[in-house]
Amino acid sequence: MRLHFHGAAQTVTGSQHLLEINGARCCWSAACIRGGARELPRNREFRYDPRSVDAVILSHAHIDHSGNLPNLVRQGFAGPIYATSATADLSDIMLRDSGHIQESDAEFVNKRLRKGESPVRPIYTQADAEQVGGYLHSVEYGQRFEPIPGVTATFFDAGHISDQPRCCWRSRRTAKASGSGFPATSAG
Repeated sequence: MRLHFHGAAQTVTGSQHLLEINGARCCWSAACIRGGARELPRNREFRYDPRSVDAVILSHAHIDHSGNLPNLVRQGFAGPIYATSATADLSDIMLRDSGHIQESDAEFVNKRLRKGESPVRPIYTQADAEQVGGYLHSVEYGQRFEPIPGVTATFFDAGHISDQPRCCWRSRRTAKASGSGFPATSAG
């Protein structure tokens, strides 16, 4: 088992963690890192091939956890995105809005470019964000699901923010609990 931290490590934004286990890959969240133009390259390109990811577990709809899902899908991710029903519903709305904002921001910046400067492209568009809805799979609290072969997960109410669950996942050899996107404690 390997766990890679591709965001929210030495920063508070960009939650994106990749679990490799049993020959499969599962992301815990897929967020954009805040920081303006200096973070654009990190947000545009993933440190792994999105086509190699088998599933995503989305903790909650906040853009600092879901904000790069449209880019992940656009770059070839084709697996399920597991979330509670409220997170799935809200993510669909928030990501469409985020895509619209990114398009508007790029248009604003491009109107003010100096001669010779390259146009700015949004990380993703509203149309890209609309594609994410087809990948969202609602899972209710307390319902066990199998995001990747040999690993089961269950969402539990964490009481932190509205509809941010705690997720307990188990494989044949491990049992871990995670809250805001990182392993926390051994469940036994």
